[in-house]
Amino acid sequence: MDILIISRGVPIKQYPLNGIFEWDQAKALASIGHDVTFFAVDLRSLRRKRRFGIYKEIRENIHIYTIALPVGALPMRLFCKIGSKALSILYKKVYTTIKKPDIIHAHFTDMGCIAADLAKTEKIPLVITEHSTAIGSEKTNSEVIKCAKYGYLTAERVIAVSRNLANRINFLTGVSCTVIHNIINPYDVFLDKKDEPHPGFTYISVSNLIKRKRIDLLIHAFKLVSEKNKNVYLIIVGDGPERTFLEKQAEALAINNRIFFTGRLEREKIAAEFDRADCFVLPSDLETFGVVYVEAMMKGLPVIATKCGGPEEFVKDEVGIIVDKNNQEALARAMLNIYNQYDLYHPNEIRKYAIE
Repeated sequence: MDILIISRGVPIKQYPLNGIFEWDQAKALASIGHDVTFFAVDLRSLRRKRRFGIYKEIRENIHIYTIALPVGALPMRLFCKIGSKALSILYKKVYTTIKKPDIIHAHFTDMGCIAADLAKTEKIPLVITEHSTAIGSEKTNSEVIKCAKYGYLTAERVIAVSRNLANRINFLTGVSCTVIHNIINPYDVFLDKKDEPHPGFTYISVSNLIKRKRIDLLIHAFKLVSEKNKNVYLIIVGDGPERTFLEKQAEALAINNRIFFTGRLEREKIAAEFDRADCFVLPSDLETFGVVYVEAMMKGLPVIATKCGGPEEFVKDEVGIIVDKNNQEALARAMLNIYNQYDLYHPNEIRKYAIE
């Protein structure tokens, strides 16, 4: 089958997470014999320094075509209108002499909306996989709902990455979804834990440092844990607009000597950090699935998550603890429970469960 994937971007060294879910899926589809073409419609702002225009590359035998324009934050309807035009230009440039794809597969709310016009014009079946927190949020913007609904109603099938997200989509738009959890590419780097030497008992968190990830709550909870046990440490992997605030918070709480900020890392380096940790924790306000929890579990780490939409579908008692959102004391108790009962968690069983 010829599949055209529509993505927000494609991972590069400078932005290793840009389009990462879409790219993982493209590689998985190609690995089982499908012909995959990858379109990256990169409409990030001018602040995201990269090459603009239209260009092509071949990576892992997949043809990647990027159209990059400095658009940035605009009202959703206008953003999608510009994106639809950009996608049309890219499609006409690429598909001039070759046959049409059998299916267009777009990811996320905005790309689903952007791909809808192309699917209608070219009469190609459209599939949308929805991961977006924009549609999963309890305070979804009405314009986002309209754009999402336009894409969903055009699509032959809408896939949601969790049951909670599927229910939310149905509530907002009346559209029924097929639930398929995010695929995980283990890259080998997540398959074995090497147990690198590290001081004390180490918690690790990996995320974009944005407000909804609630790393501020984690730091406060870690303060409570460190008052009970002086032999604990916290690694925070990631970067973002909250980083300076979080570093100052750790300093103000006088625990900055126990918390290590690594900045943004590529997957191989994240895997190496997991080797120096004992427990993964991320107390998000909202996750439509939560790939990073599963990556940590592939390394055999028990995980602590919140009831935030995605993790409660796969974090069971044998692999970790689920707590209520925005509850500092409950989070600290969970962290202490895993420390005190660490022998109850078996890395090989956690890894096996994650892979299955």
